[in-house]
Amino acid sequence: MAKKPRIVIIGAGMAGLPAANKLYTASNNSFDLSVVEGGSRIGGRINTSEFSSEKIEMGATWIHGIGGSPIYKIAEETGSLVSEEPWECMDSTVDKARTFAEGGFEIEPPIVEPVSGLFNALMELAQGKDIENDDGGDLGEIYEIATRFYSSVNGLNGSSVGSFLRSGFEAYWASVSKGGNGVKEYGTWSRRSLEEAIFTMFSNTQRTYTSADDLYTLDYAAESEYQMFPGEEITIAKGYLSVIHHLASVLPQGVVELNRRVTKIEWESNEEDPVKLHFSDGSVVFADHVIVTVSLGVLKAGIESDGGLFSPPLPEFKSDAIKRLGYGVVNKLFVEVSQRRFPSLQLVFEKEDSEYRFVKIPWWMRRTATMAPIHSNSKVLLSWFAGKEALELEKLPDEEIIDGVLTTVSCLTGKKVKKDNGKAPKTLANGSLREDDGEELVKITKVLTSKWGGDPLFRGSYSYVAVGSSGDDLDAMAEPLPQINKKSGQVNGHGQAKVRELQVMFAGEATHRTHYSTTHGAYYSGLREANRLLKHYKCDF
Repeated sequence: MAKKPRIVIIGAGMAGLPAANKLYTASNNSFDLSVVEGGSRIGGRINTSEFSSEKIEMGATWIHGIGGSPIYKIAEETGSLVSEEPWECMDSTVDKARTFAEGGFEIEPPIVEPVSGLFNALMELAQGKDIENDDGGDLGEIYEIATRFYSSVNGLNGSSVGSFLRSGFEAYWASVSKGGNGVKEYGTWSRRSLEEAIFTMFSNTQRTYTSADDLYTLDYAAESEYQMFPGEEITIAKGYLSVIHHLASVLPQGVVELNRRVTKIEWESNEEDPVKLHFSDGSVVFADHVIVTVSLGVLKAGIESDGGLFSPPLPEFKSDAIKRLGYGVVNKLFVEVSQRRFPSLQLVFEKEDSEYRFVKIPWWMRRTATMAPIHSNSKVLLSWFAGKEALELEKLPDEEIIDGVLTTVSCLTGKKVKKDNGKAPKTLANGSLREDDGEELVKITKVLTSKWGGDPLFRGSYSYVAVGSSGDDLDAMAEPLPQINKKSGQVNGHGQAKVRELQVMFAGEATHRTHYSTTHGAYYSGLREANRLLKHYKCDF
């Protein structure tokens, strides 16, 4: 009886589990299949959890467009989109956000909306989309300014999204300031400095979408390659892990092995079992094929560490792609407050060198853009952090985080917010809480943060195309090893030597040219590598 090909998938997340699911269900039990997961749970960067009796997502949160999304299809078919219990972002509270500026005053929508319209128009243009100019009024004028600017830009190869946005804002300001809009002042703010700070606020939100610490590191040309599904963006009522558990449910017991961290991958052997996996407990496993689904952050660390994750080291085309592509950190901060109906806040800060900045606001709060309830009747607020601030958040004790949030919200809104010290404030007849001075009091009771940057199994959140890299690097990430010469059909560098094909394969969001950084990109990549093996063994699928 012929030996079954041994396939080992490294990682039980949204790339590894779809690959395992496909290989198991489509091969008629033709493979000796296992999934080795370094952590104590399945899901990878998907981790549904609970905080203050609310269902929350510590990692992946959104289905990015329901039109054509495989994640949406699975969630819909398994009944995961409905729940009797509330869930994170079940309704959009940010749409009703109030915007506050440092110095303690609220910015009215007529000031915020044109800047929001400008930012959104510029991003859509950068992404290669057509923007509608049928709004009329102020927004119609904003769209015309953005479109004229875009038409005047000739070839931005090698440029960044950050520089494109900055130039777009300058073009907008040159146009509107001719009407005298730069003269009016708002407290310590001029109209120019206020609108620029609002624009920066939207840029900070964009940073959390991309994971880039700075939009000046985000490649402009690649932005138009990134594809979105049509339709609304939604969250999953029963939690993102419900999709993961569905994918894993078909696998026989024992296929998924937890707490099995791979420390070395030996490949390019002529032996019968060409790949040798070393584990942290000292054990060894041989395989015909390995599908590596670890994050780009783990791969970056793996090629830079002493000894390296791969032996022999990865070929130059692969290691260079790993080095050039961007990979950032995004973390979520959940804050429990003492009352429901806390307003959704958009936060506008002074520049770092401004003489008017409130020095007690910590630096790591200054580039977060929003703080909003996770749904309209929740006592849990959510803020997103990217880059250096996200990494700093992981190091801070809860008390320091609470103090930073208290200071920031109090300074920007004038709302009295205090830490819960266990002393009961006065309760009035209507049930509201007040201090002795009669001012309404909101207390912060506890916080919870995700910590993706410091976790050695992830080392960050998701990938982006950095300046100096391109979509070609994402394609290079997906290339299996050893490489096959497309002209000769032989393995590169081995002449007539018989070397097993498809020894080391790669999947994960950072291997998908048009859907990188997303769960559906990871899903597609897992299917791609499974289908590659099924085709290799001439299985019907």
